[in-house]
Amino acid sequence: MTLLTPWLASMSILLAASSYAQTPEGKREKLYDFDEKVHYYQTKLADKRYRLEVVADDYQHFQRQSVFLLRHARKLCRSGAFNIQVFEGVQEYDSFPTTPRAYEANLLTEVSCD
Repeated sequence: MTLLTPWLASMSILLAASSYAQTPEGKREKLYDFDEKVHYYQTKLADKRYRLEVVADDYQHFQRQSVFLLRHARKLCRSGAFNIQVFEGVQEYDSFPTTPRAYEANLLTEVSCD
């Protein structure tokens, strides 16, 4: 039991350090949010600036993607103020569309922390 305790302590320190590892600027990461069930790409453009590309799944999923974007921007900016610039992927809302819905582009945004 005494040998196991130092090992557990060193493993918990190692895991904590790895969770705070920073991705280098310009490197695109493919990630998944388990809470909102969203696949996304994140690129750190500069200090306090990120490009987020939320992968479009289907029409009904867009609302969760939008909520994810707001929550993730808040997390990236450590609960501080932020701006989101949307480049593409905003879907129109039609409760009864008269034509088949076209393929929607990924939700492409840039998050800037103030």
